[in-house]
Amino acid sequence: MTDSITKQPSRGRLFKLFTELGPYFRIKQSNESLFFFDCLEICLDVEKELEEREFYGWWVTIEKSDSGYAYQRFDGLYNLAGDWVCKKISAENKKQLDQSFAVFFKQIATLLKNETGYELVEFEHSEA
Repeated sequence: MTDSITKQPSRGRLFKLFTELGPYFRIKQSNESLFFFDCLEICLDVEKELEEREFYGWWVTIEKSDSGYAYQRFDGLYNLAGDWVCKKISAENKKQLDQSFAVFFKQIATLLKNETGYELVEFEHSEA
């Protein structure tokens, strides 16, 4: 990161920009430094009423720090209780989730780079 990049958008500006990306951003699960996004990609029971449907999809947390933005992605089931549950996804469904995530990632990474000067990187897990 160079000294020439000094702009850091406010929380309100980031929330506005994230909301404009589409249906991914979840304000209520986000705060000043942790942002939550998800995608209900594959409906498992289209014949049921909307409130009775479950979905395969992905969710992402993006954490803001002094050194930039890092993300963690998870795949799983959005259940009837309205909770995400990590679940192994078949190869065919995983491919669809990966394609959907790639579209989102390109948008969010570009937005963060343009607005903050930071690259969006995958969260590095430390070995304990």
